Amino acid sequence: MTEKTAIDRRAFVKGSVGAGLGVAAASLFACSPNAKSASSTAAEGLEYPEITTAEDFENSAVMFEPITSFDDEKTYDIVVVGAGTSGMPAALTALEEGATVACLQKEDKAISQGGSSTGIVLESSTELGLQQFKQKYRQECSWRLNHDLLDTWVNHSGETILWMCEKTTAAGYPPYLTASQEVKYENDESVILKITNRFGPKPENNGTMIVKLAAYAEQQGVEMFYSTPGVQLLSDESGAVVGVVGKASDGTFIKFNANKAVILATGDYQNNESLVKKYSPDLAGFNRKQTNKTGDGILMSMLVGGHMVPVNHSRQMHDIDSGPMTDEPFLAVGEDGKRFMNEQIGMDHWNCEIRWSDSPGNFCQIFDSNYVEQVTAWGGKPTSKEDIENFIPGAVENPKNVIPTLIDTHRCDTLDELADELGIPADELKKSVERYNELCAQGSDVDFGKEAKYLQPITTPPFYGIHKHIRITAICGGIAVDGNYQVVDETGAPIPGLYAVGFGAGDLCGAIDWSTYVTGMSNGSCMNSGRCAALHAVKGSLEPSKPVTWEDYREKYGAGSALGGVFH
Repeated sequence: MTEKTAIDRRAFVKGSVGAGLGVAAASLFACSPNAKSASSTAAEGLEYPEITTAEDFENSAVMFEPITSFDDEKTYDIVVVGAGTSGMPAALTALEEGATVACLQKEDKAISQGGSSTGIVLESSTELGLQQFKQKYRQECSWRLNHDLLDTWVNHSGETILWMCEKTTAAGYPPYLTASQEVKYENDESVILKITNRFGPKPENNGTMIVKLAAYAEQQGVEMFYSTPGVQLLSDESGAVVGVVGKASDGTFIKFNANKAVILATGDYQNNESLVKKYSPDLAGFNRKQTNKTGDGILMSMLVGGHMVPVNHSRQMHDIDSGPMTDEPFLAVGEDGKRFMNEQIGMDHWNCEIRWSDSPGNFCQIFDSNYVEQVTAWGGKPTSKEDIENFIPGAVENPKNVIPTLIDTHRCDTLDELADELGIPADELKKSVERYNELCAQGSDVDFGKEAKYLQPITTPPFYGIHKHIRITAICGGIAVDGNYQVVDETGAPIPGLYAVGFGAGDLCGAIDWSTYVTGMSNGSCMNSGRCAALHAVKGSLEPSKPVTWEDYREKYGAGSALGGVFH
């Protein structure tokens, strides 16, 4: 960048600030040498930040060019962008702390996924237990994580989960199960207590809950703006974020002033193909489980000086809906009917093995009618033959605890029939089963090295097949934030007035795949990030004015085993 260009840009910034333009700060940061070397040229006098390009913005709702006029203007203390797992807790928390709140939502309703959400109850956990939990979690993350974000989750998630139980109950949709579980490490001095909410059961889940919670929030005073994505941040002369521009469904622009802060809760970037190819290229061939998650909050933050956390970005690549027993190492064959891996690979790492296949994400598990005895013998947890009926399309009139559109388990009297239902070549499937049975008979998997105890023959009809479809559930890496979920610049300094939460923010887990060490931690961390960001934005601390204490709930949610607990 020439000196003249830099001077011209500063003049533009100063003029734009007076008009409240979001690109003001973006232009300022783009003048730095680092921004110049890593950006692509945009319109005259402007540059795309970091390594972003025009395509990244075209694939999102974010508008790069300055918005110079508005059709309406509104002012609130807090403006939340995104009505989801993080956004609704943020909006409700800010409201409870006395702030006026607006919530912008890209879709025409609130959106969330999953069913379980978990936190740690500090009052019933020991200091040694908390430290040993964190060490175990760090190990599960391959030591790649933001330690401040882990501390925030450990120190505040239990209160958040209890608070969510209260709020969803007030909204008329309490958890169908809330339970506590004690985890002991070395001894009685090394203990943590986990608390989990489960919403549902399937086909209902967090998606059902969040719609109810959004309606409750609106009744309480949060102003909801549906079909109104945030498209550009507003900054003042100091670089502080002071608002956001929303684009209404009729194409008009609304200027939302934020007296205290904007909280971005727009989700990850899985539906922005150019960002996926840039930051998670090994996922480009997989289908996406979500829609409209185009990295809007990430890109808006970049335009005012934010930056992405380092790659690798952890990912969630699950399929627990097509069939049961995801942890059991049944024979696995690809779409070509051929065995392709050692099946002892856990579900959360399947994607690593199948990412280079012609049909990434698709394969089939094969077993026979002796599976209950076989799984029991190797120490697994078999689904009963009665319960597996719920996963077979058409087998049960009203299947329980499944999403009917996603079940894909099949039972047939012959392998030819099974192959036909699974949509794979029958000849290749029969060859794979024949070879597998040979390995079982000799007790040695010389093809892939699976442990002998898992080598159980497939000989007795009816035969079962589960067609797995591994898709991107979430990409767990986003804009860099501190422990308060404030967006930070390249020096690590918070950008005043700007927070980012959920999976569009930070790197709570930096392993290749999101750690499944704590069931429900992903949703629990999203909820906790929204609540903590709102508390800090309104109060300057992470302590709520009226915390929900464990003492209030101790008798109701006493420590139990394996999610045995209180049903509502």
